[in-house]
Amino acid sequence: MQTIYTYKVATLNINGLMSTTKMRMLNDFLRRQDIDIAFLQEVTHNDFDSFKGYVAKVNEGNTKRGTAMIIKEGLSICNIKRLHSGRGIEVMFKDTWLINTFAPSGAENRHEREAYFNNEITYLLPVNSTEMLLAGDFSCVVSPKDST
Repeated sequence: MQTIYTYKVATLNINGLMSTTKMRMLNDFLRRQDIDIAFLQEVTHNDFDSFKGYVAKVNEGNTKRGTAMIIKEGLSICNIKRLHSGRGIEVMFKDTWLINTFAPSGAENRHEREAYFNNEITYLLPVNSTEMLLAGDFSCVVSPKDST
């Protein structure tokens, strides 16, 4: 009989999150909600040492607005891959690839976003059949008609 595990996952665009108060709020959120794995986008630093009980894997990249995963201590991950731009990070957790993405946003970046989805993010996608969780900020709202 196969054992089924349940994990709490959150994906949050933190938009830099530099203030101590907001960092404390994020830390409190993770603890109160008992989040096992958090996908963060628009990360501008790698200072998550105050998040006791969690390990951070950060990919700031050359854009200075990157991605990160905050994982509860004791959960084993391996095979970390990072996009040079910082717009993606991937880890293997159990038998599942966890992929966090942060696509370019805005109508003025339409070509950059298209190139990102056609070329850059493909580096993180598994080449063989396997379980995968793809989450993050896909920046799909590019005009007022895309939102309500």
